[in-house]
Amino acid sequence: MKNSKRQLPVSYSTVKIAAITLVAVSISACGVDQPFGLAATATTGFIMEDKLPTDYVAEAITGKDCSYIRRLDDGGPLCRSQDYGQVIEQPIYCYKSLGNVSCYRKPNPYGDGVLPVQ
Repeated sequence: MKNSKRQLPVSYSTVKIAAITLVAVSISACGVDQPFGLAATATTGFIMEDKLPTDYVAEAITGKDCSYIRRLDDGGPLCRSQDYGQVIEQPIYCYKSLGNVSCYRKPNPYGDGVLPVQ
């Protein structure tokens, strides 16, 4: 029987932000006001990766790449899988014809036994 524990996906950027947050909190404990430390952490994440603090929460919950800024730019979804936006091309089939090469979306639509062009 498989182990039923679920592991949350942890990406490199999540670990990086956690480290930045830890440094900011530890700096704020040395006499700097806490709001300054939180603002510095949020600003660092925004500058480095164009992500808001809520984007990291959404990433931890969904396991996808989330960015509100990118959503505003291109109108896409807030959280995207790794293969979002990849163009999948349909195959084309090309055959020799009279002094030409003709290409079709279906393999040999005329069924005349001509071999495809490599």
